[in-house]
Amino acid sequence: MALVPVTRDQASAAFFDGTRRGELLLPRRRDTGEHLSPHTPIAPDDDVEQVAAAGTGRVVSWTVVHHKLPDGGTFRVVAGIVELDEGPWWWTGLADVDPDADLTDLRVRVAFEPSGPNPDHEVVPYFVPENLLQDPTLGA
Repeated sequence: MALVPVTRDQASAAFFDGTRRGELLLPRRRDTGEHLSPHTPIAPDDDVEQVAAAGTGRVVSWTVVHHKLPDGGTFRVVAGIVELDEGPWWWTGLADVDPDADLTDLRVRVAFEPSGPNPDHEVVPYFVPENLLQDPTLGA
C-alpha cells in the first residue's frame, strides 16, 4: 500500500513508535477526553496524552488515482478519508476495495506495513474493509 518510503523526524517519532507496535496513536485532551487529529497543533501548556485508537471507522470520501507504468500498463490506487470511531478524520490509502464501488460509509479497520525495504523506513497505517482483517497488527 505504501507508495514511497517514510522516515521519522522528532515530531513524528512517538507516532511511528506506535505504528511499529501496531497502534494508531491519537492525541487526546486529558481534561475533556476529546480525541484530536495528529495534525492538530499542540501548545506546550495543553494537557494532551497519546492514546491508541480502536483503529476502526467509516469511509467519508474517496478518490481513485490512476497511474501509468513505463511499459504502458496502468494501475489504480484508492485514497480516502476515514472518520475514526473516536471522531478525527484520517487521510489514508484504502486497500482491498473495488475502485468502481460506492464506498460511502464502508466500515474499515487499520492495517500496517513497512513503507520501504530499509530498517529506517517507517511502518505506516492504511485501511481495509473491516470484515477482511480482524487483527490490526496483520498487514494485507
